[in-house]
Amino acid sequence: MQAANNGAVKTNSFPSTGVSFGGTDPLSQVLTGVALVAIIYFTLLFAEYLYKSYLGMFRDRVELFPDTYPSGSLSYTAVQNPASPIAQTVYTSDNQRSGVEFSYAMFCYIQSSTFRDGNSALYHILHKGYSKAYPLMGPGIFVHGNANTLRVYMNSYSTWNNFCDIENIPVEKWFHLVVSCKGNQLLIYINGNLKTKMALAGNTPPYQNYGDVSLFSSRKFTLNSTTTSSLKNDTDDSALSLMTSPGAGSNLVFAGSASGMVSRVFYFSYALTYTEIQTLMNMGPSPKIAGPSMSISPYLIDQWWTNK
Repeated sequence: MQAANNGAVKTNSFPSTGVSFGGTDPLSQVLTGVALVAIIYFTLLFAEYLYKSYLGMFRDRVELFPDTYPSGSLSYTAVQNPASPIAQTVYTSDNQRSGVEFSYAMFCYIQSSTFRDGNSALYHILHKGYSKAYPLMGPGIFVHGNANTLRVYMNSYSTWNNFCDIENIPVEKWFHLVVSCKGNQLLIYINGNLKTKMALAGNTPPYQNYGDVSLFSSRKFTLNSTTTSSLKNDTDDSALSLMTSPGAGSNLVFAGSASGMVSRVFYFSYALTYTEIQTLMNMGPSPKIAGPSMSISPYLIDQWWTNK
């Protein structure tokens, strides 16, 4: 006997209940509605995740100065006020497992003319804070006027006067610099090598401020130990080398902009890894010049670090 199932329609149904998705009975319609709601819900959750990931990508990494910026008569500012149409806002670090974390990365080129006067002063490269690079420096990056030595400041909740000096930096050559904070530790990388790791004063975390990021500031000022008490307590030899002669008093002099160029300045709201630093180094300085036209010297033309 021939089976009489020709033309039968197959449906997704529960055995022996007669209930099916897409059916016309009330229970089937309820199940179909629940399934649609679940699909829409999880789709929205996934869309929200993608949106937050997209926003987080821009919050975690900000390109403050994308081109190559020469010093001279110009100074440059990355505005931090979110209400400004030209703002490049640096968001403070989320609390990572190790505590507060963030990093600044950039290419630097220091010209020998920075040292032409041979004076014991600091010349400005970059800082985040007030337009005057004191007391907010989170960070503050300078070069000594009498030696090819970088000075990096990082405010903490204990004092403004946390700093380290990195000696024998390249002159008339590009090098890559990373200033990173992880918990209460300040880490400085030169060309991908960890050069300095130091604890901030009082075992306190870095103080993150909301000021603008300034590049090659020409502002000049002097801190005197009679009015800046924290300088009296500074017994570090490298700090004393920046003081004027005893006859002139104990002053810390900020003498305006360094001579040179800075390129591809990035901020990250976390501590960079060696792999990430290497990726940034491989980018090289930007070929696009902000301001007057000039040629860019080859990047890392020799392995200066191994010849220290």
